[in-house]
Parts: sequence; structure tokens; C-alpha cells
Amino acid sequence: MMTATNPPTTLLFVRHGETDANVSGTWQGATDSPLNARGRAQAQALARRLARESYDIRAIYSSPLSRAHMTARIIAETLDHPTIHLEPALAEFDLGEWEGLTYEELRHEKRLWERMGADPTFAPPGGESAVAFATRLLQGTQAIVRRHAGETVVVVSHGGAIATALAMLLERDGSAWPRYQVTNCALTEVVFATEPRLVRFNDSKHLEQIGALGKWT
Repeated sequence: MMTATNPPTTLLFVRHGETDANVSGTWQGATDSPLNARGRAQAQALARRLARESYDIRAIYSSPLSRAHMTARIIAETLDHPTIHLEPALAEFDLGEWEGLTYEELRHEKRLWERMGADPTFAPPGGESAVAFATRLLQGTQAIVRRHAGETVVVVSHGGAIATALAMLLERDGSAWPRYQVTNCALTEVVFATEPRLVRFNDSKHLEQIGALGKWT
């Protein structure tokens, strides 16, 4: 259970903009990669929306990976916000030696999701387990909420990381992540009072002229 805050704390979860790996269906995970041209356009569209809406954003947090940091920087520049806090706990699922494989290879050859479903402590060679991933996301998110009680904060992360964080926060079950997959630069809002409450999910209306892709890292 989260500690009650008065007034409540709001986290605006943002998945990074599109990358070439998203387009090709390749797992990038903890591998660094930049936004492509459409990803930059998506981040700019989201930033303009945040500037138009009546949020009093007090802080911006980002995964340290380039695709998230670039997205956060575009948001910060548009909002004239001076500081981006890089938070390692917000990084994407690290698959170690399996980084760079396609989703099809991970699903059929490595049986990644099947293995994780059977044993949440299973970790690819050199990578992390689903349990470790979910735990660091929950702890990292809760730390941000405690640090910014009563404030509104932008949190820029990754598809898998956001899905897992939401599953942990809302259902206390990291394996529920498939219900919380989000598209590139979609906006998801969670309000933290006595319990976290999902106010909006995967809102991408600002991307209607750009399009959105569903791959989740």
C-alpha cells in the first residue's frame, strides 16, 4: 500500500519515441539506441500537448538510455524545464546476451516468455529476471512518488518497463504486464492517494497525424 499524499501525487508515464529497432521488431532492451525521425516527431507532438494542458509539472525523470533521454529532453525544452533526473531504475528489461534478437527469436527459439511464466526468477545469460525487473521498477517509482509528494511528475521510460510498473502498482503482480502495453509517446496518468489510480491509459490522440507503433521496448 502506498502512503497517502495530500494533495495526491500524479505521475505522467511516457514511453519514449520510436526507434529503428521498434520498426524492425528487434529487442533493444538495455542496449542504447537513438530516436528515429518519427520518434522525434512523436516526442515533439507529446511535448506540445503537455505545454497546452494545465499540468503544473514540477519534475521530469527519465531512464538513462538514449531513446528515453532524448524524448525527455524534447519535453523539457518545450516546457522550458531546467532539469532532467536520470533514474537507472526506469531502464528497460536487460536480456544480457539475448539483446538484439528479434521478438520471434525470443518467443520461439529462446522461449523467453514461456520460461518467465513458468519461473519468474529465470534470467537470460547475463541478464535480469522478471522478478528483479519488476522489483526495481516498483521501488524506483515509489521513490519518485515519495520524493515529490503532492506534485506532478513526468516519467519517461520504456514499453516493457511502463507495463511492468503499472502491473505492480495497480495489481501487485508483475506478470500482469500484457494488460498495460503502451505505444510510443503515449501518455498514461496515475494518481497516487491512498492507492494508485489509473486516470488515463495509453492516450495517443496527439499522435493522430504521426501514427504509433506497438512494439514494447
